[in-house]
This record gives sequence, C-alpha cells and structure tokens, in this order.
Amino acid sequence: MYRWLGVVVVVLLLAGCPRDVTQSPVPQEDVLVVGRLLAMTPAPQEPAVVHVEVRLGVPEALKPAMRREGRPIPEAEKEVTAKVRVDRSSVCVVDGEPGELSRLRVGQEVVIVPVSGSCAMVGTKVLLADAAEVYDFRSYQVRFLPKSLEALPSWVTDRTDPRAINSSGKEVTPVPVGDGRVLYFSAGLLPPVREGDPPRGPLRPGMRASQALSPWAAQGGVRPYRTQFQGDRWSPPLPVRLPGLPEDAWVRVTWVSPAEDWLLAEVRTADQPPRLMESRKDPRGEWMPLAEVEEAAGRAAGDGQRFGSSLAALVWTVYDVSASDLWLKLQGQAGQPLEPRINTLGSEWAPRVGPNTTLYFCRGDRQLLFARQTVAEVRLPGSQRLPLTEAAPTADGRLLFYRLPRYTPVELDWDLYVSRWEQDQWGPPTPVDTFRFP
Repeated sequence: MYRWLGVVVVVLLLAGCPRDVTQSPVPQEDVLVVGRLLAMTPAPQEPAVVHVEVRLGVPEALKPAMRREGRPIPEAEKEVTAKVRVDRSSVCVVDGEPGELSRLRVGQEVVIVPVSGSCAMVGTKVLLADAAEVYDFRSYQVRFLPKSLEALPSWVTDRTDPRAINSSGKEVTPVPVGDGRVLYFSAGLLPPVREGDPPRGPLRPGMRASQALSPWAAQGGVRPYRTQFQGDRWSPPLPVRLPGLPEDAWVRVTWVSPAEDWLLAEVRTADQPPRLMESRKDPRGEWMPLAEVEEAAGRAAGDGQRFGSSLAALVWTVYDVSASDLWLKLQGQAGQPLEPRINTLGSEWAPRVGPNTTLYFCRGDRQLLFARQTVAEVRLPGSQRLPLTEAAPTADGRLLFYRLPRYTPVELDWDLYVSRWEQDQWGPPTPVDTFRFP
C-alpha cells in the first residue's frame, strides 16, 4: 500500500499546500507521517493519550538507497509539522515488535500510519492525524521497503532451531490441553524476502518429502505440531500425523479433547472450501483419518471447538466470500448463527470456549471476549494495543495462549505467547519458549 512514492512525496505534497487557507482544520487525503520525532506529550485530560509531534522529511536512512537507484531526493519548501494523537487503539512497532510508545526516542526517525479519514491541515504548516500504527523507521523499512536495505536485520532471518516453538517461520493457532502443559499449534514456512532465497523458518520434522519440501510447506501452508512441558522445559515440537491428507493440504488443529483422543481440524485445499474435520485415536493410540464434522453446517466451515460436560456442544466458523460468522450447536438442537452482539457485518473467527462458557473470539484483527452478556476487548498491559489474536485459555482459566506478530517483509511472522491471570487482568506476554510452570 505504502511504497517509495508514499514515503517521498508526502513532504512535497504538504509543502505545496496553498497559503491562503483558514486556521481551522481542513480535511485532506490521508498521507503517511514520515519524519523526525520532536516531542511526545501526555494529554492531561485524556489518560493513555499521547500527543506526538513530528517534523516531516525524507528519512536519512532512505537517502542512500534513493541515490543508488537514481531517485531524486525531494526537499520541502517550508517546514511542516505533524501533530498526531496516539491512544490505546494505536499499535507501536519498534525493532519489528509491538510494544510501548515510550520505547521511541526524541530525535528518532518514525513513520506513522494514520487512521483512515483522520488527516487534516491547519494553515500550511501543521498536519493533524490520529495514529493507527507508529513505527520506528527501521521497522517500517524492513516491513514495507526491504529492497532498500543492503541486509536484513537478524530478527528477520535468525531463529531457525526446529527444537524451539517460536521461529522465523510462522506459528499459529495455539491449543492448550488441560493446564497448558501440553500445547498443540500449527507451523509453516514464510516466503523468502528476496528472489533466490530459501523460505524463512526452520525445517521441522514433516516439512520434507525426501530431499524436497513437502507441497504444503513449499506453498506457505501449515500443519499441526505438539509439544509438552517436561521437567523444566518444552519438548521439541513433533508433527501430529493425520493419515490420508492430500500432500498440499493446509491443516490447523483447533481443538483437542482433555484425554487427547479426539481433535478437530480446519482443512484447506486448493480445490475445495475450508472444511471442519475430526479424528479420533485408534486402540494403538494413532490418529485415524480425518472425517468431516456432520453437525458443522455452512458452505465453508472450519475453526471449531467442542465443549460441555459430554463434549456434545460445538461452536465453529462459517466462512463467506468476504466475511465469516460464528455458529453454535447445542446437544439435541440444530446449529445456528450466534447473536448479533457477536456476529456483525465484519469477520468473526477463532472461537474458543473458556471457563463458565465464556467465549473468546476474533473480529477482524481484534481479540474479543463474550462474558456476562457483554462483548469486550481482551487487552494486555500497556498504554498501546498489543494485537493479539487466536487467544485460547486453559481449562482452569489461569493461562491464556495467543499469537503476536513480528513485522517482517512480505508476510507477518507470528509467534506464540502466554499470559497469566493476575490481579483481575492478564499479565504481560511471555514467549512460550521461555515460559515456565511453577
């Protein structure tokens, strides 16, 4: 969306504003806020709101690449300053990871992606905007302009140990069993950043077919893995082997029974819509071939979970062309869409049932919780938003497993994290690999 043009033209665009304008804010087309950070001032009347001031200009880090490519470096005719409102909905990215705005330093070069429709000019020298995302320039450059870099930072290319859970590939859909000491998740490779490079991520067991990559791994898919906390560490993840799958099928396990003898999985292939399928273990303890879940109505069903004392209740995702909704089937009843407080015109997905039949689910890129007849956002500590998704609680509700992104080129690199329930809120995120049980 934002490439060279968006970064270098913003200075000239704003510098060329007419001089006979009112001092009232005048809406204008959304533009990237690119320049040097001048100040960060907390708003006295608005808790968790910070007013950020940026002097607009082409970043110094970008000029060498522009010279190499023979691109002109624009100079503004006058100084233009942006005043940007950062609040609890904003995401701040530093060194490729989401976190606190306070990690930025005055004088640092930054890029701010505005909330759609929030940009306005006051006079000819002040741009107003609300922040959707705030990047240190290096993180933005890695994410959207990787070809302007001579080398990628280590946090993009390192972490290739197949014995670890998190890696430079993608890890998604955490499914804790019991108290969380057994964890299922799905893993795959990320596409290369530059032509001729190998895919990013470790070659885990099951990703190879003889010497070549398995078709699902080569195509950017995922397959399920299992790890267990033993002694003082997590065991190396091993593939969950489900017989009879097409070689190119992308598979995510989305629920596992407490006894680990029954699972649900979303299966995707190139020639069919998503399907919600299930498998049970045979007397030898091996998983049997997947079969479609007959109760899961809908043209394209997937991402489901069983719950209740007899595991007869089912909640799942029904995909449409441009959106998705959650459906529910209770024992002895037909399946039907969940109520309007949960299902909206947006996309609802990843239903996970917690203690007392609370429902964790995602709407777009937001993690929500339906409890006590109310939908609320699930937040982690901090003044800015940490964009967690696919949150799954343990059976006792004391731990929450979820995924958080690293802002890498081409595709986001998702990693798995866990938080403890402490003092009536979720604690800070801990990477699963470094999390320890008492």
